[in-house]
Amino acid sequence: MTPAKFSTGRVQVNKTIAELREMGKAARNKVTFEELGQFTPTGRDSQQMMDQVRQLLIPELLPQRTKLMGASAFAFFRGTAELMEADLDQQPNSGIKTFTCGDAHIGNFGFYASPERRLLFDLNDFDEAGINPWEWDLKRLLVSVLLAAQANDFKEKKIKEFLPKVVASYRKSIKQMFEQTTLNRFYPTSDVEQIIQASALDVDSSKLLMNLINHANKRDSEQVVRKFTTLDVRGGLCFRENAPRTTHVDDDFTTHVNDYFTAYRQTLRPDVNLLLSQYHITDVVRHSVGVGSFGSRCYLILLTAIDGSHLVLQVKEALPTRRQGSQRATRITADFERTEGQRIVDSQKILQSASDVFLGYFAGSERSFYVRQFRDMKESVNLTQLDWDQFQTYANTCAWTLAMAHSQSPTAAMIRGYIGSGKTFDNQLAAFAWAYAKQVQADYTAFCQYRLADV
Repeated sequence: MTPAKFSTGRVQVNKTIAELREMGKAARNKVTFEELGQFTPTGRDSQQMMDQVRQLLIPELLPQRTKLMGASAFAFFRGTAELMEADLDQQPNSGIKTFTCGDAHIGNFGFYASPERRLLFDLNDFDEAGINPWEWDLKRLLVSVLLAAQANDFKEKKIKEFLPKVVASYRKSIKQMFEQTTLNRFYPTSDVEQIIQASALDVDSSKLLMNLINHANKRDSEQVVRKFTTLDVRGGLCFRENAPRTTHVDDDFTTHVNDYFTAYRQTLRPDVNLLLSQYHITDVVRHSVGVGSFGSRCYLILLTAIDGSHLVLQVKEALPTRRQGSQRATRITADFERTEGQRIVDSQKILQSASDVFLGYFAGSERSFYVRQFRDMKESVNLTQLDWDQFQTYANTCAWTLAMAHSQSPTAAMIRGYIGSGKTFDNQLAAFAWAYAKQVQADYTAFCQYRLADV
């Protein structure tokens, strides 16, 4: 997409909240809740689409990526955003478009530090972000909740009873957001303790989240340095090798890292740019992360300040959205990628309540990248360690948070009008999740037969 499509200055809404809500209600007549809850298989070739995405990735990392995706249907789902987006594009939709995460599965939420050093809970992955029907995010979240619950061997009856409650959490959050002024919606409350209270979590689950908070508070750049670095033969600090996940490479980025670092600094606030002038680059390493991102070009930069302290930045390749990548046969070029870093960064700043001050981007000679601080007070929830009550708490919190993100779009009042206040919407969206989970299982089975036999 071009930058203009992500420029808030180009978005003008000349309707009142009441008028937008009425437009949302009217949209139900065009696409009913029942239609939104149906899934019709599209007949697409999942293996061909995944192969197109694989062509964008680093060949030597593909076997490891395949193993990660083969761990479960949920892991496979995390790594194949292109399949669901292509399927959703062929289903009835509400016609109400907003800024969306694009990959709002339950594993893409987590804790991180605000610029004021408060611990927040929010969406934390925006590689697939764009302007799409708002329910695409909610549907992806619901399917991920279902698959993750099944991976944890929770009883099917419990899952069926719970899924509509996840939708209700989203619906109630949207309602609460529009009980506030426009300016107050711009400053949503995603402080961890307050969001726990807002989404009505139980005491035991709150204790679990507080334990995660305490752990996140211990994670900073110096902790990263202790974990990821060692001394080289000359006694200098460098990243520790752990191939193939973490390894020193000689490529365009590492060769021109100083020039790219300078270009990245120009996209930051003046005060942050000035701060970084007090650091120099000590080491650079390629470091692969996640499931869906594994195999893309990701790096860590070790910076040392004039007082000897350290800062670690993560650099990630800003690929086009998976759907674009899975439908494009020609080689991805710098020209095609040029605005992808800006797309991701702009979307993150819109959708998050507060963003990393080091969040920026640059265009390389061959590819586009975005940059953020690595692991600073950042913590993700290990879903496999949650009991049923804790899992419910976490899923409801993710749905509540997603609605807060969607409420930043000028069209969000239409969402409020469309979903109303009844349980019919909740049940129909849950029905979609069950129907689509069967598609995921079919794709996963084919993947295991087609790919896992080769690794």
